[in-house]
Amino acid sequence: MIKFFRHIRKRLLKENRFTRYTLYALGEIILVVIGILIALQVNDWNEQRKLKSEEIELLREMRSALTSDLEDIRSNIDEHESALRSCRLISNAFNEGLPYHDSLKFYFGDALNTTRFGHSSGPYETLKTKGADLVTNDSLRLKLSEYYDRSVAYQFDLQELSLEGFASAKERQFELFKGFNIYKGLEPVDYNALRQNQYYISWLDYTANTRWWEAKKFRELKDKAEHLLRLLDDELNRN
Repeated sequence: MIKFFRHIRKRLLKENRFTRYTLYALGEIILVVIGILIALQVNDWNEQRKLKSEEIELLREMRSALTSDLEDIRSNIDEHESALRSCRLISNAFNEGLPYHDSLKFYFGDALNTTRFGHSSGPYETLKTKGADLVTNDSLRLKLSEYYDRSVAYQFDLQELSLEGFASAKERQFELFKGFNIYKGLEPVDYNALRQNQYYISWLDYTANTRWWEAKKFRELKDKAEHLLRLLDDELNRN
């Protein structure tokens, strides 16, 4: 098309028809400009498609990570609730003056058992690296930030404080039990003395409260993760 205009322009110059030459020259310029604009628009469409493809792929990865997190959260809830029951059963045995029996070994060990939140942060860290605006849904972007930057971060801080406390408790309680394998159960060196041990009694009360609080916060985190998972599903279904 441009060659066609150029041919006409040369012919008009030879024929000394300046007005028509000018019009054809302008037409050639307009055609070039239109071609550039179309090319820019096509490039923009291609870039938008590329960004949308990256967004969808990342949202799928987040969904997978969140599903894994939910399994781990449920496991942590079970572990903390089990330890809470063990603390209460030990306290009840002490308060009721019950004699020692083998089933208490499990409860003594379970009360000291620790658990960790195995959070999958990779996809969200990728989003932060690429830019949060990659997620085009404003509401979803906000919920992602609230979940990872606030709720998960708080859970990790709480966990670290708890683990530090349990590490200290294990050191202090080492001499109170025969051997020290909490997974096989702990047998007291002197059960009757343990019932009167003010440190251990206070530790049981403190640990019961800590386990209750951690289970509560994990349940709240589970609700938030499930809500976020629904938002991710809705967004993926729209695309």
